[in-house]
Amino acid sequence: MNALRSWRAGLMAGVAFGLVPVLALPAVAQDAEGGTLTVARPADIFTFDPYNTQDDRSIFTELTVYERLVRLSEDGTSVEPELATEWSVAEDGLSAEFTLRDGVQFWNGDPLTAEDVVFSLTRAIDQAGSWGFLFSPVQSVEAVDENTVRLTMSQPFAPLLPALSTFAASIYQKAHFEEQGEAAGESPMGTGAFMLESWNKGQDLTLVRNPNYWQESKPTLERVVFRVVGDDNARMLQLASGEVDIATDVPPGQVEQATANGAEIVTVPGSAVGFVTINGQVEPFDEASVRCAMAYAVDRESIAQAVYFGRATPAKSILPSSTFFYDADTNPITFDLAKARELLASSEMPDGFTFTATVPSGDTTRLAIAQIWAASLAEIGITMNIEQVEATTAQEMYNTEQYTMRISSWTNDTPDPDELMGVAMDYEPQNGLHSGYRNDEARDLVLAGRAEPDSEKRQEIYSELQEIVNRDCPFIYTVEEERIFAISPNVEGFAPNSQGKYSLENVTLASG
Repeated sequence: MNALRSWRAGLMAGVAFGLVPVLALPAVAQDAEGGTLTVARPADIFTFDPYNTQDDRSIFTELTVYERLVRLSEDGTSVEPELATEWSVAEDGLSAEFTLRDGVQFWNGDPLTAEDVVFSLTRAIDQAGSWGFLFSPVQSVEAVDENTVRLTMSQPFAPLLPALSTFAASIYQKAHFEEQGEAAGESPMGTGAFMLESWNKGQDLTLVRNPNYWQESKPTLERVVFRVVGDDNARMLQLASGEVDIATDVPPGQVEQATANGAEIVTVPGSAVGFVTINGQVEPFDEASVRCAMAYAVDRESIAQAVYFGRATPAKSILPSSTFFYDADTNPITFDLAKARELLASSEMPDGFTFTATVPSGDTTRLAIAQIWAASLAEIGITMNIEQVEATTAQEMYNTEQYTMRISSWTNDTPDPDELMGVAMDYEPQNGLHSGYRNDEARDLVLAGRAEPDSEKRQEIYSELQEIVNRDCPFIYTVEEERIFAISPNVEGFAPNSQGKYSLENVTLASG
C-alpha cells in the first residue's frame, strides 16, 4: 500500500514535526478466527440510541452496529441499497415506498420486519428527538405489507434519501427496544455486521462478529475493540508500539512521524469545517457585532499553517466544501483586525471583555487554535481564557448549554446542506446547535430548501443562508480540515466515505 491515501489528489502534504519516537510498527498478533481490530479514539460514546445521539463517536459506532434502508455511496454523490433493495417516490413527492431485503436477521436471530422499520423511523421523525429536524416533512411511516414500508410527507422533501442514509435513520428491533426501555441506549439490537459484547464506560467498547449477518462473507474480523485514549500523543504512541491498529483524530503535526513509524495515513479532505459555537444566550455574545468582531479576529491562515502544518485551508463558509450548494462567494469573513476593532467599537462592549472558552483536555489541535485566536483577540481588547476539561465533560457541558464558547468542527453525515443548516438554524430540538440563535428568515429558508426540488433554486437558497451566517456570526468558522486516520500496515479495507464516516465490515487484517 502507498504511505499516503487521499480522497483527492494534489493536496498539500505539509511539513509535520514528530512528537512520537520513531519506531517500526510491529504487526499486532491476531487470533485465528479473523482477528481483533483495536481502534484508539479520543473519547467514549454516549449512547447507542440514535434518538439521543449528539457526538461523532456514538455516530461512528451506530454506523457499525445498525443498518439503514439506504447507505451513502463511497464517493458521497448518491445513495445505494442497504436494508431496502428498491424504492420509489410518488410523482407529487408526497410519499415514498421501500421494499425490504429478504433474509435479514437481528443479532438474536429474529427476522427484520416492516414493523421494526416503522418503529425505528417513527422514533427518528419525532421532532423532540435530537435529529427529528432531518425528517421534519415526514408525517408518518407505515407498513404496506410485511416487506414494504411507506413514508408520507407533508410536502416534497428533496433530501429524503440522504437523510435516510444517516445514523439517525438506523433500524433496530422493536421488541427488544420496548423491553429494554431507556436501557436500550446501552443495550442495542441491530442487524449490523458487529454486535455489542461489552462496554466499560470511559475505557473501551468491544464488538464481535454478527453470526447472522445477511452478507455471508462479511465481516472478516472476529472482534473490534474501541479504546478511549484522550491524549493525542498517547494515541500515536500506542499505534507505534503495536497496541492498537488504527488511531483516529490524528494531529496534523504527527502525520510525518506516523508515516516514518510505518503507519499508513488515510485522509478525507473537504469533509469537515472547524468552527466555534457561541452560546448566544449569554452576554455579550447575544450581540451580533461582538460575535462578528471575534470572527474577524480569527487568523485562519496562521491556524492552517501553524496548527495543521498546511493540511487545512482557511474556511470560506460554514459548510464544508464537499457539501452540495457550497458557495465561497457570499462575503466570507477573513482575518481583518481593523474590521474587528470597528465592529467591537460599535457594540455595547467597546472596551472589550473577558471570557472563558472550553477545550477538551489532551486535544492539542483545539488548544493550539484557541491560543492563536486568544493572541489576536487580545489585540482588539478581548481576553479569552482557555479551560481544558475532559472530553466527555466538555461534550456534556455543550449538550446542556452550560458553556460559553466551544471550539470544535462539523462533519457532514450527508453531502446535502439541509443537515447542517437545519440543525444550526432550527429552534428545536438542539436550539440552533446549542447556540440559542434565532432568526425567522433563516429558518424559513431552511424549510424552503427542504421542499425545493429544483437544484438551481436550492443553490440560491443555500447561498443566502451562507450569507446570513457571515452577517450574523452565530458560528465562527475557522479552517476546512482533513479527517486524518493512521493505520497499521496489516489493516486492509479501511475506507472512510467522502464525509469521513466509516464502518468496518470490509476491514481485514493480515496475519502477523
